[in-house]
Amino acid sequence: MHPAVPILIAMLSAGLGYANPLLHLPAAILAFPLALGMIAFSAASPRKALKRGWIAGSLASLACMYWIAYPVGVYGGLPWALAIPCPVLIAMALGAYYAIYTYILNLAARAFPPFALCIFSGLLWTSMETAQGYLFSGFPWMTLSSALAFRPEWIQGAAFIGAYGLSGLLVSVATAILCCKISHPAKIWTIAVVAVIIILGGLRTTQEQFSNLTKTGETSIGLIQGNIDQAKKWDAKYKKTTFEKYIRLSKQVAHKTDLMLWPETAMPFYLQDGGIMRAEIMHFATETNTPVLTGAPGYVLHSKGDFSLYNRAYLISPNKKYMDWYDKSHLVPFGEYMPFKEYLPLGKLVQGAGDFIPGSDASPLKSGDLAMGMLICYEGIFPELAQERIEKGANILINISNDAWYGDTSAPRQHLNLVTMRAVEQGRYMLRGTNTGISACIDPLGRVSHATELFVDAAVAAEAELISGNTFYHANYRAITITPLVMTLLGAIWIIINRRKKRAEIQI
Repeated sequence: MHPAVPILIAMLSAGLGYANPLLHLPAAILAFPLALGMIAFSAASPRKALKRGWIAGSLASLACMYWIAYPVGVYGGLPWALAIPCPVLIAMALGAYYAIYTYILNLAARAFPPFALCIFSGLLWTSMETAQGYLFSGFPWMTLSSALAFRPEWIQGAAFIGAYGLSGLLVSVATAILCCKISHPAKIWTIAVVAVIIILGGLRTTQEQFSNLTKTGETSIGLIQGNIDQAKKWDAKYKKTTFEKYIRLSKQVAHKTDLMLWPETAMPFYLQDGGIMRAEIMHFATETNTPVLTGAPGYVLHSKGDFSLYNRAYLISPNKKYMDWYDKSHLVPFGEYMPFKEYLPLGKLVQGAGDFIPGSDASPLKSGDLAMGMLICYEGIFPELAQERIEKGANILINISNDAWYGDTSAPRQHLNLVTMRAVEQGRYMLRGTNTGISACIDPLGRVSHATELFVDAAVAAEAELISGNTFYHANYRAITITPLVMTLLGAIWIIINRRKKRAEIQI
């Protein structure tokens, strides 16, 4: 086989497997680790595996995240000649993870018997995705299992081993397929894992109750999608028009909801400063007896000219003069803040209120029986953040976002898939309110309802359940997270020992 073939397969499988607006084939994502395995096992040396794995991983990342050029080129003020290289550079950086994967897998093939190699490849992939979530601020956008989120029956394993663990399990099957001709246990493993995924998916998605979880109440939440043009969002001339639109849409469903959910920075001004529009929101909440949860920038003034800005979610309750809020804790580098700004001759790549700093309180916002675990924008792609919200007592997860930045690209669809995994992992309903879509209600099994179209005005009353209790994944989060890392490290140590032993034998 020509070395370019698995590289091409990797790129095509990522482009088709991860959600996109043209042709989405979720099962195609399984060919991605299959192709990387082919690269690792066919390369004559670890160095060649590293090089080809980097090329394949970079092209696959670019096929998935080409859309990064859109917000930079359209809203960032950079010419397209500079915007287009941005996703290329990010893809090349992410390609390094897949290069390391193929490099280690090439070495592992020389140290492990076939079946052990299958298990190790899954552990290695799980560790790689975990690293993607933490290193360099974290950007776990290409979680393999998230590509299957459109098929809830395929992702139920995430309630037990998490999205990263499920990715690793799928990768072990891909490796086992490559080893089937030389390993009978690999064949059994492939059949067993596929059978477990199918049976588990069938059992969980057809049952009325969620195991280990208890329904404590019901709620109806109004998902208000303002569909505000991002190019006008921060223009002061449109501030009143934006505000009036959200009030008008909210009135359509206020009579049958317990809460109005407006998107991230739905109000492009400082609510805490008071004024007529804040007074009108409070009047609306009191008149309809419906709390409003909205995104808006916030600040803390330290002294004259010295202040801190926050990406904030405000809870405006009826008959209350004060507001509760949550400050976004995991910010987007180059979008919401500039890393190493004292060294880099750049400003933020996209427009907004200013440079934000992270919040530190993950406690739920409470309204009646609702204890809402807040996840603003891409916070929803991080498993540890949803885990923390549930530990703090949330009985429902709320994700507010503004995906208008990305246009009609793959990004809003991929974002929905990623936050779907959080609902399954934590066993909670996830209510998602966005500016331009996709707004939706996701149940603890990953089933999506009340989904809106992209770039339309929408006011939807979404019914959800309030839930207590923990999934197996939540209850054993630390062990599930740490075990693959430890096992991968032990495997790497064995590879090093085995390699030195073989070198010593050759010298003798």
